[in-house]
Amino acid sequence: VSSDGVMVCLREEGWKEVKIASISAVEQTEQGPTLTQHSYRAGLWDASLYGHHLWAEACRRGLEKAKTVVCVSDGAIWIWNLMFICFAYRIEILDWWHAVQRLWTIAHACLTPDAATAWVVRQQHTLAHTHLRHVIHQVRLLYPRGAPLPTEVRQALAYLFANRHRMRYRLFRQAGYPIGSGTVESACKVVVQQRMKQAGMRWSRPGAQAMLALRCVLLSDRWHHEWASLL
Repeated sequence: VSSDGVMVCLREEGWKEVKIASISAVEQTEQGPTLTQHSYRAGLWDASLYGHHLWAEACRRGLEKAKTVVCVSDGAIWIWNLMFICFAYRIEILDWWHAVQRLWTIAHACLTPDAATAWVVRQQHTLAHTHLRHVIHQVRLLYPRGAPLPTEVRQALAYLFANRHRMRYRLFRQAGYPIGSGTVESACKVVVQQRMKQAGMRWSRPGAQAMLALRCVLLSDRWHHEWASLL
């Protein structure tokens, strides 16, 4: 299960966030875990209403009977609050690339481009083996004790620390869990942006919500079933 947000332009309201969920089955292959059987739910909802729709899609997919529910998303607090509410027994994983993005933020704040690349490569390897404490130590070597931290570096460190229990990547990979939220990021593009963010598009709120519902039904491979129910 993954969640994210993407912006669309509404008439008389400007840019508003569409909250979107993707739910997939995890299959184990020789190359590692593969996600299949995707389904989506998206809308112009606040977090509390979105939670109801997330749970409805989860029940449609039978997640209340699943042996293991793996939740992979970025570090947004509203996402993890809803995962806590909807799925009592879950594995929480911070999307790998969101963690790596914070390493780049830290490196670019004080190193040259070449040095930053080398530093991030080393820290990625360390992080992949769940040694976050060592990564934090390496950051302190860049900024000796007593030296002020740039705001962006302080925020990146706070992000990593707040999500530390979701970053046991070595254990997650050994268990066969996916560690990337690419399905929902792809959904942002395929479900929403390809249809609703073309040049000059502005939507009424009811029209946008209707289009999102249709796109989710179509791309969740439920079109024929839903259409038959209307006849």
